[in-house]
Amino acid sequence: MSKLTLGTELSTYSRQQVLSRFVHRFTGDNLPDWACFTNKAYQEHPHFADDDDWLANTSFYVRDDGGLDERYTHCVSSPTWPKGKGIWGQKGVDY
Repeated sequence: MSKLTLGTELSTYSRQQVLSRFVHRFTGDNLPDWACFTNKAYQEHPHFADDDDWLANTSFYVRDDGGLDERYTHCVSSPTWPKGKGIWGQKGVDY
């Protein structure tokens, strides 16, 4: 059985695994490929201040023994918008 666990509660090894696996996160430390093809105004408003902020606000599926559950390929995040949402929150804006 799996449970959701915050990234800050993962082992150092598991934290490195999720940082390598979830390459689409948009943080001050990580500009994903998809963001490079968007309006520059989007690039100035990352979802998280840095990877530590992402880990503190993202949950991952973990097995009872504490290891990452490989059956799950997604995580659950709550963006902190450290620089505000900018145009991310506007309707009718072309992404």
